[in-house]
Amino acid sequence: MGYARRRRPDGRCPDGREKGTDMGIPTSGVAWALAGGLVATSLVGAATATAAPAARAAACAPAANIQAIIDDSGSMSGTDPDRLRVQAMNLLIDALAPSRILGATEFGSVEDNVFAPAAVGPNAAAMKASLDTLVQADNGGTDYNLAFDSARAVNPGASVRIFLTDGGHNSGDYLNTHLNPAPQAQTPTYVIGFSPGLAAAEDQARLQQIAADTGGQYFALPDAQALQPVMNEIQTRLTCQSPPKTFVDTVAAGGTKHHGVKIKRKSRSAQLTLTWTSPLDAFQVKKVKIKRHGRVVATKGHPLKIKTKRGSTYLVIKVTKLVPGKMTFVVKNTAAGSGAPQVTVTTQVSQSRSKK
Repeated sequence: MGYARRRRPDGRCPDGREKGTDMGIPTSGVAWALAGGLVATSLVGAATATAAPAARAAACAPAANIQAIIDDSGSMSGTDPDRLRVQAMNLLIDALAPSRILGATEFGSVEDNVFAPAAVGPNAAAMKASLDTLVQADNGGTDYNLAFDSARAVNPGASVRIFLTDGGHNSGDYLNTHLNPAPQAQTPTYVIGFSPGLAAAEDQARLQQIAADTGGQYFALPDAQALQPVMNEIQTRLTCQSPPKTFVDTVAAGGTKHHGVKIKRKSRSAQLTLTWTSPLDAFQVKKVKIKRHGRVVATKGHPLKIKTKRGSTYLVIKVTKLVPGKMTFVVKNTAAGSGAPQVTVTTQVSQSRSKK
């Protein structure tokens, strides 16, 4: 089981997935990865595939102004008790370039402006602190009208929206407030729906419609476990990176996994994103190197530049000064405090022609 993605009909960003292998099992993007490990057990039902095929355009314009709309209704205390939606937002903050504009609102039957639209770089710490303070599953019911109206009011210039919810609209009639009033163009909206609370066909259809009407995508998830890798998937699309090559590993305490990814000739940077679900677990990436014809041609500092940002359930690693070849690395478990005999970690590797 995994999540289903509705692709943008205009093909704004690239979309062909690069296949890989992990432990002898073929992988192809996050959809397989989550199906194979992260959300494979204790699920209520699998998401249905609704994607319309589209190739990413050769010229991709990174999203300059992103508005996140976060469901913080009371039901989140049961569907996302570990607040992985907060970690997903923190990951987005750490992965975006410093100059990118990001705003966030939360909604239920009332709304809050979590943080005003601002450049991520100088405001990252304040953004994370506000998310931690305000996103507490304490906003009552689920009012999509309020969600979109409030987001549009605080960030009318958003070029992209990310809408995250665990339940269907339940506050009167839905008035299609995801649509901007004429003559304003529609704002592409990336929709993340998760939990059994969205099992009804009507709710699924509405979320699909929101994505389709605006030229965005719909990601249907069975539970909160996949929120971080899905947010990373969206982030790579909004920043014109290649589709992530994904590995899902189950690792014993102190264990390691070895992986490799071909670095394309025109790639100037690579991003390695690791996500897991418990803050009591931890991982690191070691021995990043590039080989060509069996010979090591690049390591950290010679000439690779490696920068790591850490969250309690994720790592975002930027590698620049790339050279063509096969990049290999080791994923190592450094803590297994959750008590599980093995810990699941998802690694996504994307590439960009930009060095940022």
